[in-house]
Amino acid sequence: MEYKVVMPQLTDTMEEGKIVRWLKKEGDYVKKDEPLVEIESDKAVMEVPSMREGVLIKILAEEGEELPVGSPIAVIETEVEKAKGKIGKPVEVEKTTKQEAKKEEKKEKKIEIAEVKVENVEEIKLPEGTASPAARKLAAQLGLDLKELQEKGELPSPAHENDIKSYFYKKFFTKQALQILDEFGLEPETVYKEINKKKISKDDLLNYIKQKNIPKVGKPSDIQSILIKNLSKSAQIPVYHITHRFDVSQILKDERFTLTTYLIKIVGDVMQNHPRVRTIYKNGEYYTYPASNISVAIAVDEELFNPTIKNVEDKSLSEIYAELKELKEKSSNKRLTVEDIQGATFSISNLGMFGVIQFDAIIPPFHSGIVGIGTAIKGVITATFTFDHRVINGAQAAQFVVDIEKRINDKKYLKSLK
Repeated sequence: MEYKVVMPQLTDTMEEGKIVRWLKKEGDYVKKDEPLVEIESDKAVMEVPSMREGVLIKILAEEGEELPVGSPIAVIETEVEKAKGKIGKPVEVEKTTKQEAKKEEKKEKKIEIAEVKVENVEEIKLPEGTASPAARKLAAQLGLDLKELQEKGELPSPAHENDIKSYFYKKFFTKQALQILDEFGLEPETVYKEINKKKISKDDLLNYIKQKNIPKVGKPSDIQSILIKNLSKSAQIPVYHITHRFDVSQILKDERFTLTTYLIKIVGDVMQNHPRVRTIYKNGEYYTYPASNISVAIAVDEELFNPTIKNVEDKSLSEIYAELKELKEKSSNKRLTVEDIQGATFSISNLGMFGVIQFDAIIPPFHSGIVGIGTAIKGVITATFTFDHRVINGAQAAQFVVDIEKRINDKKYLKSLK
């Protein structure tokens, strides 16, 4: 029986996903719950397991392709014997466009049947020594044996003039210099002629790069790409800011827990009396959730994660501290799960440990707000709140901030926290 694998909805806000990497190829046997594909959602890159056991007979979405949630991405034949004659053959699938995906949310499904045709293409290997006329001429001039170099894998087949030049001029560079050439995408011929030395070292090349002010071009990581997408969405949110100073000197006396741990707990408790802070705006409707779910910004090298601590109102300081520590470890190892990154309606970002006094934090998509925490000066922190004006108005937000201050100043309340 054929089982169609579809683009899963990995988070509650995900509308489309990107195929990052297939972990299995056509013809592979796949066990149930075995990792099948890596998919980039609106929040993270995750391994998606197979929901069925069988043979992967067809991959319908290539790596790098973005598809709406619910779109077919692969086909698994659960009966092994039947799979033998199906690998690579055409498969009938339901083709879903982005517009159709949105209509499905409104229960107005429109399905178009399309035939996916895949032909078995026989790999043709060109004979060694194959090259363009210009490449052959240049190789002869330089005394290079094309066939021998291609057999060694030092030249591609067919070889072109630029391949010959690149190979020839690379001999004028040290091993470390060659690595830098590749990192900066520089042409060996051009660099050699401009530096004009018999052997170009790492330092020679670095000085050349500095003098020419040549940039190193690099693509963002998968996590950075997700962050860029989310920042673009955040830029569309109408926001306003409230800045307030809190005296946290009583909290700082407790060395068992971090300030962030305390703030998560306090904000989570106050959120229970402010339903608007537990509300998000999505597709023209308000979604108000019963739990105080708070996401926390965690930086790992050049990447930023935003995992969620859920049901904060029901947890102790000890539980929050332990969970925060676990989420930091998962972020460092890039092992956050779908459950770890979804469900938050408010966020906390603390840069106080860097000595930053005050900053505006960008509100994540599908959050009512975020607070940026600065460093404590004589027991006082400066907190800047950013709110989604579509969800919560100024008066409601101001009362929320005031109620947080009341909890921070309530010694009896602070003592009751464990």
